[in-house]
Amino acid sequence: MKKTVISILLAAVLICTLTVFAFADSGTIEISGDRIVIDNLALLPDGEAAIIHENDGMKLFIPLEYEELLLTEAPKNDRGGVLFSVAEKASVEAAGGEEGAGALFRIVQITEEQTHEIRCSDMSGNEIFAKDGDGNYYVFNHPTDVRFFRESNEKMTEDMPIWTELNEWAWNHVRDTFIAENEGLTAETCGNSDLEIFLARIAYQDDVNYTVSTTEFGPMEPGDVDPAPYLERLMNGVTYEVLRDAEAPDGEYVVLNFPEEGYRFDFFRMEGKENYIRQIWSDDFEMLYQANFEDGNVKASEIMSDWYDALVAAAKD
Repeated sequence: MKKTVISILLAAVLICTLTVFAFADSGTIEISGDRIVIDNLALLPDGEAAIIHENDGMKLFIPLEYEELLLTEAPKNDRGGVLFSVAEKASVEAAGGEEGAGALFRIVQITEEQTHEIRCSDMSGNEIFAKDGDGNYYVFNHPTDVRFFRESNEKMTEDMPIWTELNEWAWNHVRDTFIAENEGLTAETCGNSDLEIFLARIAYQDDVNYTVSTTEFGPMEPGDVDPAPYLERLMNGVTYEVLRDAEAPDGEYVVLNFPEEGYRFDFFRMEGKENYIRQIWSDDFEMLYQANFEDGNVKASEIMSDWYDALVAAAKD
């Protein structure tokens, strides 16, 4: 009902706005593509409206119906790169100013170097989701625990639906809208499984101790072979899915081993299973991944075989 009333009001505002725009010369009313912007209010073609928050040339669109429910901050020149911080107002008030209360998300701008650094460790609560043409990356930072507060259990039960709705909007819509509304951004996805963390460590850290071997032949150390061409293929245009109910196949594989950490990854070579990867801990605990490449012809085990062959060839020289 509330959204219906807002839509009706917006339709009326839209008619008035078009009339005013014909005579306006203040520059506060703009027609941009498929929407009308009045100061910081965007009237969208689907009858929705959003409040535009800006910081350092970037825009965050908050649906008009949520604006009064949220505390949205846009700190200037934040040392941590925070562009926007959004929390539920009622939780902040109920918690009496407790740090982190009501937190829904933050959008943080980081450098490429910082991106490399965080990819080498657990990124829980951080999702790299976009990059720009200047080498900056954008992180969707979210709490890893529930930050919902109310004065009583009864009030928590009563207000849970709106808390759930706000979280669904934050998780399912904010990132796509941010990319669409800020020129020059492209979507970027960086996974953070153990496999991707260890690949990132080889790519971005010095003196990582690893070997590559096969079921037929012994381990080869990195030597003078540049791992970048192989890591590029294993880290870009691919997602790694955990296969919780599948068993590792029997057969040959290429091993990427990290002896100091007690981790190894087996890249299976059997037909139809070339994108299966088994992670094994030092205590023999196992996990199975499947590599899903955007180019469906790429095989993870073939990349690892090429890497191993390059190590062997370099050792013979």
